[in-house]
Amino acid sequence: MKKAIERAIRNVAAHGDTDIFPFPIETRVFHDSPDIVVKYLLKQDKSFDGFITSQPPANYGALAPVGYTGFRWATQIDPLWNIYFLSLVIKIAPEIEKARIPTSASCVFSYRYDNDDSNSGLFLKEYGWRSFIDQAISMAGKYKYVVSCDISEFYPRLNHHRLENALQQLSVNVDVRKKIMSFLSNFSETYSFGLPVGGPGSRLLSELTLNQIDRLLKFKRIPFCRFADDFYIFANNSSEAFKSLVYLSETLQRNQGLQLQKSKTRIMSSAEFLATNPLSMDSDVLPEEQDFAEERKRLFTISLHFDPYSPTAEEDYKKLSDEIGKFPILEIIRSELNKSRVNVALARKLIAVMKFVSDDQLDDAAKTLIEHEELLYPVYYNVLSAVRSIFSRINLQAKNSIINYVSMLIESGSSTMAVDLNVQYAVRLLSEQQSEESMAVLVTLYDSTNSEAIRRDIILIMAKWRNWIWLSDRRAYFRSMRPMERRAYIAASYRLGDEGKHWRDHTKDEFSALELMVRDWVASRIAQPGWDIPI
Repeated sequence: MKKAIERAIRNVAAHGDTDIFPFPIETRVFHDSPDIVVKYLLKQDKSFDGFITSQPPANYGALAPVGYTGFRWATQIDPLWNIYFLSLVIKIAPEIEKARIPTSASCVFSYRYDNDDSNSGLFLKEYGWRSFIDQAISMAGKYKYVVSCDISEFYPRLNHHRLENALQQLSVNVDVRKKIMSFLSNFSETYSFGLPVGGPGSRLLSELTLNQIDRLLKFKRIPFCRFADDFYIFANNSSEAFKSLVYLSETLQRNQGLQLQKSKTRIMSSAEFLATNPLSMDSDVLPEEQDFAEERKRLFTISLHFDPYSPTAEEDYKKLSDEIGKFPILEIIRSELNKSRVNVALARKLIAVMKFVSDDQLDDAAKTLIEHEELLYPVYYNVLSAVRSIFSRINLQAKNSIINYVSMLIESGSSTMAVDLNVQYAVRLLSEQQSEESMAVLVTLYDSTNSEAIRRDIILIMAKWRNWIWLSDRRAYFRSMRPMERRAYIAASYRLGDEGKHWRDHTKDEFSALELMVRDWVASRIAQPGWDIPI
């Protein structure tokens, strides 16, 4: 179990706990103090029943945009419990991978487990969404028809009984299996369905559950490929395509209680699929955009994987930057924003290349993206995150413009900021430039929001900005704070000098195990030259 916990810590420290929420401060604690976390979780593992009863997970949930009018509910699991849950899944991950259709079959491309314990990542890099689409394109060249479909509300509706049945077929420790199911029962508040969205532990468990469907399709000799809840099925005529679609629908409902999304299910000719697949931009190119049609296509062929810890990191970064420099990024962004709705896949790619864009284009690119919040609504939290990552490279005038615009969105009650996830990323962007105006915006937001994640971040920003007056005033409200806020305030209290020390000494008996870890972590680093409380 120790190795599994250690790998879970490395994974979370390097990649975050989800691919949705901003990194929490606890991620830094786990990175810097792994031995303390390992020791604590090994102790709790031995008394699991008492652990989950006396210290149940304090999870945080929020809506995440899906398209322009859709949402999904995402959950950020209690930090310590997230490490523990992930370590339980990592413990059985090799057996999960062994049970799945082999990678050599080239039909299941999602979250193939990497058995190399030295890697911080959990999944093989050569298998993913891009290789899934490439395989679908290759298969479409061999068949006349393609069925495109995906599962409706996959993670929220995944049945625990079906998952447990699949776990029972593995050669794994019964105790580990029971702990996983007990955790999920607690997560779903005793309902018998639902997995947390956004984390690698859930992804591996979902793959195990869908393995039954994959195998049944194989038994029926139905050619297909799958990535997570997305399927492509291939056939030589429309009748065969329809029959395969019926079989998949019946099999999902009968075995997993799941359904396909009606609005996203299509039977099309291979020619139509090849013209409209996610790597083809033809269907979205307006007549006035023909000059960029090829550039838009080629942009999708570039892999943006960059390892900053590689021995050749500097050379790799320059090579990637030079490659991105060949594209008229700013012009492509502007042409995309001339449409009534953006192509979400292209928008994500344009946002992802921001860090490799040359400085002479960066100011305009960042401002343009920030100031089109309504059009970029489905990916706006990605925009906010990307702009923050390159904020230090932007000139002062552009910085002021961006900060003022984001402040206006928050203060005006913009519909874009009706979703807490967008506000979280907006607040973190504001943290990059201290001003009286930003401080006033954040204080007002703190008093009006019900989100503990947003309140946590505001507390940490006030600590970063050394606003001891506001922090001192908050001290009287500590006992009414929720878990995320409490941990942030304990870290922030080191900005109060002797007042903070006296308060911590007086209150320490009320601190939870994770709160003590945060306290000790900040205490060991606050005196280091140049160190600051992170946000």
